[in-house]
Amino acid sequence: IGDLRFELQAKLLRSIQEGEIERVGGSKPIKTDFRLIVATNVDLEKAVKEGRFREDLYYRINVIPIRMPPLRDRIEDLPELARLFLDRYKGKFRKPIKGIADSALRILASYWWPGNIRELENLIERLVAVSDKEWITDEDLPLEYHFAKLDAASTTNETRFQEACDTFERNFILRALEKSDWNVTATARYLGVPLSTLKHKMARLDLRDLAKKLRGA
Repeated sequence: IGDLRFELQAKLLRSIQEGEIERVGGSKPIKTDFRLIVATNVDLEKAVKEGRFREDLYYRINVIPIRMPPLRDRIEDLPELARLFLDRYKGKFRKPIKGIADSALRILASYWWPGNIRELENLIERLVAVSDKEWITDEDLPLEYHFAKLDAASTTNETRFQEACDTFERNFILRALEKSDWNVTATARYLGVPLSTLKHKMARLDLRDLAKKLRGA
């Protein structure tokens, strides 16, 4: 309702106050009997102050307000919501997807969701539409979702920015190494950086011994 045009706000207010409406092209009012439930992600109080929403309509609809916290404040609901959307869209696109891997759910849980549940639904729809695998994993997620931990860490007082950068860079290189079967030369080629640069970064981030161990496993 927060996006309703002013002229439609007036018509809605009239139907609430007088309990009647007029059909388009009609001349006689029609009595109504209904219970109105509206939803919005717009700050209506602010919209009223800015003149974008009628104050009288605001007080008419604000009788029993129910405030739903954003997804980032109830992140424990994310796995169930993600599975709900997955079931919906794998049916729509006829994809035999079994589920979303825990590795992907952990990354999604660290994201701040500025677009709320709608953003989550759109993401799941996109992932299902382009997937040709049985499971959606962290590798399928767009890059911006992998930056979430970096963004969160760098804004806290407890974590220094450089530490956050190192954490992200270390995880990024680890993922590239895994994709390249722990071959450092192939990883440098995959990342598009000189081999000497990658080796320097691996030494600084204590990744050399780990890569050797995993390659020999």
